[in-house]
Amino acid sequence: MLWPVLALLLPAAESPEQVFQRAAQALTAGNLEAAERGFRQVLDAQPKHVGALGNLGVVYSRMERLEEAAGAYQQALRLDPDDSGLLLNLGLVFLKQEDYAAAKPLLARADSSKLAPARTKELLAACRLHTGETGAAVAALEKLPRSPGVLYLLGIGYLRTGRKPEAQRVFEELLTSSASPAQAQFLLGKAYYDTADFDGAGEAFRKARELDPRLPGVALELGKTYLSLRDQQAAERELRAALAEQPNLPEASHYLGALLVQTGREAEAIRPLEQARAGRPRSWGAWYYLGRARLQLGEAAAAAPFLERAAELDPEQGAVFYQLGRAYLALGRKPDAERAMARFEQLRRKQ
Repeated sequence: MLWPVLALLLPAAESPEQVFQRAAQALTAGNLEAAERGFRQVLDAQPKHVGALGNLGVVYSRMERLEEAAGAYQQALRLDPDDSGLLLNLGLVFLKQEDYAAAKPLLARADSSKLAPARTKELLAACRLHTGETGAAVAALEKLPRSPGVLYLLGIGYLRTGRKPEAQRVFEELLTSSASPAQAQFLLGKAYYDTADFDGAGEAFRKARELDPRLPGVALELGKTYLSLRDQQAAERELRAALAEQPNLPEASHYLGALLVQTGREAEAIRPLEQARAGRPRSWGAWYYLGRARLQLGEAAAAAPFLERAAELDPEQGAVFYQLGRAYLALGRKPDAERAMARFEQLRRKQ
């Protein structure tokens, strides 16, 4: 007799759209775990929900789970191939991984939209700048509003094409642009780093930190700069500070792990390198240093698969084949070792 009354008191199940709205609110509020659960719940009910897939990509990107972000965006693009927002976001994932070749065609497609913002054109120019199309990149950047990001990229382009006076004027403009003084110094440091002026980069990054001690990204960039200046102690300090700020930062984990391997602390390097590999599984470097660490620890059987994967990801890295040859030799695989060493010698002669 009580069942009908109780049934009326029970709340109705949420519809997928209600769940979607709740997940979207969680994403806006920065509650990424709740947002992930909500969008996944929507997809359980409606696997082809493009909005849930796209927003799940945003969640994973903010979590630095870049491979999962790319997978979500790619799945959404299979359902809506011309969505410029999805193309832009997938391009940004590849840019985070410094895979400019993969990002460029996506951003070019996004830029073909009549509604494409200047930001898309700026990112496409950045891809061209980093894939050898410096002249085309500079020509495109000169037509854009002179935002701090555009000025930063223009400075790099001018330096790469030997137009030093124009680069200097652009950098002076950057320092008086709409960027805060700390942000301007940070961008200036990145431009110097890109053109191998590591002393200039270090000075600019330190100024940025003085102006804003909480500016994100300074510790990582200083760590990379100190590595280039061969100041290993300072580099380690900054890379550990970067990971204290953002524990899941694959780039900082990679550089720290590589430094630990190079300084004979292989066992300590395993954890950050595993974090780097999880965050950027398509990057050869983490696989290489994991293999090298395992090999130096006397674990050739564990080292070989890592080094083999590094060789698959970038077959032009001679150091990978040298370490792979050593691993095969330790395992008694002499023919494989000879082939790996032959490839190493071939690449060494090409340098």
